[in-house]
Amino acid sequence: MTKENLIITIRDYMFITIGVVLVAFGIQYFYAPNEIAGGGLSGLALVISNYIPSLSIGTIILLGNLILFIIAFILVGGDFGLKTIYASFALSFTMDFMEKVLHSHALTNNMILAVLIGTVIIASGLALALSLNASTGGTDILAKILNKYSTFNIGISLLCVDLFVVICGALTFGLGKGIYSLIAVIINGLLVDKVILIIEKKKENKVKDIDEISNKIV
Repeated sequence: MTKENLIITIRDYMFITIGVVLVAFGIQYFYAPNEIAGGGLSGLALVISNYIPSLSIGTIILLGNLILFIIAFILVGGDFGLKTIYASFALSFTMDFMEKVLHSHALTNNMILAVLIGTVIIASGLALALSLNASTGGTDILAKILNKYSTFNIGISLLCVDLFVVICGALTFGLGKGIYSLIAVIINGLLVDKVILIIEKKKENKVKDIDEISNKIV
């Protein structure tokens, strides 16, 4: 690995870590305490944790990801698989740290605010990871696979996969919270696409600036 590639790799993992922290923060301080199963393995973990309180959300996410890692390696590729393993382990660790050490709690009990603020934070984190060919694991892996082998963009893919989790959340926590979860999933799917487009546009502009500087030097 060249020095340039090493720097790029370190930079990628640094930004993936930031994305993971954002996702964990959104879940632990907005979704989980308000019982919003906003899609993904984290939403499914929230439902399972309700029936098996001895298992933390972070632990359930870790166990669920073990199965999906193999799928990621086979169908998406090694680079995506390695980054996803890192991101999912980091997410489980960060969520457990926030829950058990920082004693995470609801920053607001207003369901609308919890959905809006939590989803913006989580979508930003997911988009940051996905733009670097990574995933926080769980149903994001399935969405990435659907995105790769179909004409669906990543946001619509996330929406399709997450609908199942929303239904489980509605059956567990009630129709009212299920509706809030559905709203969260829809907003998340739309926001992820928007944020990824912004990130990709900034990357393209940066490349153009570098090319222009290079041409001037030549």
